[in-house]
Amino acid sequence: MLSIPIAAATLLGTQPVGGLAQDAEHWYKVHPGMARISQVNQDTYQIVDEFGRTRFFHGTNVVMKQPPWHRPLEWVPGVSSFGEQDVQNLHDLGLNVVRLGHSWTGGEPVRGQYNQTFLDILMKQTKMAEDHGLYVLVDVHQDCLSRQFCGHGVPDWFVKGNWVSSDEMYPFPLNPTPFPVDNSGFPSPQSLCDTVNWALGYTSVAVGNAFGRLYNNYDGLSDAFAAYWKKLASEYVEMANVVGYNLLNEPWVGDTWADPTLLVPGVADHKVLEGLWNHAAQQIRTVDNDTLIWFEGATLDILSGFNNVPLGDGSKSVQSYHYYSPPQLGSISTTLNNRRKDSERLRTAGVLTELTFWMGDEKQMQGLADAMSATDASMVSWIGWAYENLYNGTSGLPYTELAKHYSRAYPAAVAGTPKSFSFSESSATFQLHFTSDPNIDAPTEIILPPSTFPNGYSVQVSPDSSLLQYVLDKRTLALFTSTSIKNATDIYIIVSPK
Repeated sequence: MLSIPIAAATLLGTQPVGGLAQDAEHWYKVHPGMARISQVNQDTYQIVDEFGRTRFFHGTNVVMKQPPWHRPLEWVPGVSSFGEQDVQNLHDLGLNVVRLGHSWTGGEPVRGQYNQTFLDILMKQTKMAEDHGLYVLVDVHQDCLSRQFCGHGVPDWFVKGNWVSSDEMYPFPLNPTPFPVDNSGFPSPQSLCDTVNWALGYTSVAVGNAFGRLYNNYDGLSDAFAAYWKKLASEYVEMANVVGYNLLNEPWVGDTWADPTLLVPGVADHKVLEGLWNHAAQQIRTVDNDTLIWFEGATLDILSGFNNVPLGDGSKSVQSYHYYSPPQLGSISTTLNNRRKDSERLRTAGVLTELTFWMGDEKQMQGLADAMSATDASMVSWIGWAYENLYNGTSGLPYTELAKHYSRAYPAAVAGTPKSFSFSESSATFQLHFTSDPNIDAPTEIILPPSTFPNGYSVQVSPDSSLLQYVLDKRTLALFTSTSIKNATDIYIIVSPK
């Protein structure tokens, strides 16, 4: 909890102060649209925008794991969509980023031939997000790699049925007898997939073999993966709201049946993953020099084992990581502390791109509340799993029991170096401490979801008159550092409900 000298604070209402309105309106007029995100401050290990502000993100995942590999644009009761109503919902809930799945299966159904219709739909959804103030993390998603393995991710042409012997096909050894398959190599009937735990599918001979072939560039498969990323980057290079390229969701460590050492924490990161990330990053950089490249290590690792970030540039990369229990055995605070060590060693930023966001019992709800407090305390951005879990599919309305945890106040942009921030769910009180940077004329922006502050809010600032207030929209409070602040100054803010 912050300690603020209230006696020196200024109580601000929710309207522009003095003559600031004209100046603030002018600043936003001169700087229309969303600020570009293309840099990591390697001293603070935080993402910064084009104005030098430290940026924080709260968001959710939007991924379609079956044909047509994208969410429909129109909302229909019982069908999870991603269209105008959805992005407006996310905006109103105070979220500012979406990790949007760009299935390789949907994008390249025939090898060497990209499905432009599919790509155009994802582009349209990205633009809709931009129109509602949401950033997009372009994500190539996979779970158990392919439909041949009861999963999804790579195109159907990727996996060949003769890669392993007939008696070792999926899901051997989880089942002593492999599943029968149809003419496409998919388990038949499909219901067989429900008889095995999908997460344990990674330990099967067939899945390990396929990942090994990707990492070893068998038949040019890693070349094809890198080429798909070049295609995506060429599509998104001009989009202002793209916060980065997430190379591959939850990559498995590789062919552990051929090389059991890959199961040792950290080994796969530098032995097989690092090469693929560099390969894809090299292709991305042929068409896009600026967008941040987000990379993941093995999900089960305690600490990363990377020798370096993609292409060795921590200022242009972000470590993407997840927290679930299992496979993580400790608390979320332990994971956040360990990933901070990764950031310091690799001199880059880290973002929690998946954690549990769905309804559950009291223990689960408390776990989400604890996760929100822990990420605030560590000043870590997060993207929860997943959008369709946030609302009632019949009514289309958010679950209030969930929203009270994730729909919360936070600093989206800080004009200086953030020192700490927190939000109390019980009192709906937000606190921020940062050191101002007099070289930044862009405002600090605080997201204050209307549902959290239904009757408005009051703002206390110390030192007195150090910040000037401007209400940008119904969820965003902009605070411009006063021109009287000539040097780096510690500034404290409290926002409380009326």
